[in-house]
Amino acid sequence: MRTTAGYDTVEHAADQRTTRMKLTHDQILDAPIDDVWANFMDLSRIGQAFPGAEVTEVDGDDFIGNIRAKLGPFTMTFVGAGSMTERDTGSRRAQLEAKGKEQHGLGSATIAITVHLSNHAGADGESTRALVLTDLVLVGLPMDFGSGLVQRASDPSVERFLLRMGNPDGATPLDDDGDAFDIARSAVDLLGSLTGRRRRPKKK
Repeated sequence: MRTTAGYDTVEHAADQRTTRMKLTHDQILDAPIDDVWANFMDLSRIGQAFPGAEVTEVDGDDFIGNIRAKLGPFTMTFVGAGSMTERDTGSRRAQLEAKGKEQHGLGSATIAITVHLSNHAGADGESTRALVLTDLVLVGLPMDFGSGLVQRASDPSVERFLLRMGNPDGATPLDDDGDAFDIARSAVDLLGSLTGRRRRPKKK
């Protein structure tokens, strides 16, 4: 899966840290584009497929739900609402926007996700390229990770989500494994791995 990221942090006068991130995930799914598109048009299925997420109510293109994420020993639950603001069947492009607040007042988040599907070259229409662009704004959370770490820490969850969205109806149950995304552990593991690669043996 190819990934890229952009990152920008701004300090508010009220000492609330605002973190803006742009993340990109690009993955090939072993499923026909029509099946993958149908899954993305089902808001309940999207909530079922993403680790830690739950869609509790759907009304047309609008939805209410929550998502869990871990920050070290703390589990944060964001509760909010959103909408599918674009459904372009011809170009296989869709966009979702949502806003939520952490239920214990730890902060808030705004997210816009754009999905673009296309037939994978040379696959006779049986494989699909899924390009997912995410604009994420976090306010008031104790986060100060670099863009590369945030991108790489999010990759496993997004990859699992996309693989689930590539499953045809009834093929494989998309049960949530109950695991919230552990932001701090993923970042620490990645930092340790990067630090280990840079270490050189001491000269005797």
